[in-house]
Amino acid sequence: MADEQSQPGGSGLGRRILLTVGGIGVLIGGLLGFVVGANSSEATAKITVGGVFAVPITPGAMTVYGMVVVAVALIGLFGLLSVASRFDTNAQ
Repeated sequence: MADEQSQPGGSGLGRRILLTVGGIGVLIGGLLGFVVGANSSEATAKITVGGVFAVPITPGAMTVYGMVVVAVALIGLFGLLSVASRFDTNAQ
């Protein structure tokens, strides 16, 4: 019976946790984008991102923009975490 218990640091558990937290973060980014889009459309019609492209301030566009920004940030952080974990000489 002792063999059937899950071991700490089981295979893939950390990855599932990070993906779940990342998914929740993307959903929260979308929710905040929706709120900003719904409340800011009267003040200005669009925002320019980095001087490259303009995003209209509507609830739908700001929802997508919020989700994309959070997803890109998390992909970058998870990528750095993956690279850093390759250099961990004391990993078990």
